[in-house]
Amino acid sequence: MEYSEQELIRRAKQGEHAAMEQIFRMHLDSAIRLAYLVTRNWATAEDAVQEAFVQAFRSLPGFQANRPFKPWFTRIVINKAKRTKSRLDREHLPYELEEENPHASFNPEGSALEKESLDQLFAAINELDDKHRLPLLLKYVSEFTEAEIAEALRLPLSTVKSRLYTARQRLKRNLAAREGGGSDDPR
Repeated sequence: MEYSEQELIRRAKQGEHAAMEQIFRMHLDSAIRLAYLVTRNWATAEDAVQEAFVQAFRSLPGFQANRPFKPWFTRIVINKAKRTKSRLDREHLPYELEEENPHASFNPEGSALEKESLDQLFAAINELDDKHRLPLLLKYVSEFTEAEIAEALRLPLSTVKSRLYTARQRLKRNLAAREGGGSDDPR
């Protein structure tokens, strides 16, 4: 039987393990992708997401049922991923930026040119600071609306729009510099 997300949350609040498992399955892949974009390491991302789910399920009794779950949970994932990354940075563990993604499917037809372009794009995105990188990733990778981004990051909508604009302009400059253009023109 299929339940709405709100019904699943209501059941999970009552301690129903099957509802918690369904919520877990609904949000796992996107949470790991988002945590990876913050930590840049798949194993670290998986650890952060595991901690995020534990915290979310412990905090579920205080969750307001009339609020959307996705931005609330996303905020938890981002915070756990940042803390995990910060803890590892302090311990001076190396990050493997090119670590194989165990969640991606193998595509033998993928061209080297496409991979190089994608690598350049993500390298340019990673040059952005968190306050600009996170809204950009939430918008274009996680497909959040600007309102959902504002709620997840606890920012005014106008700040989200401004940061998205700035992020896109900086990304254009970063990509132009990587392609040898080096132009300061933000167009």
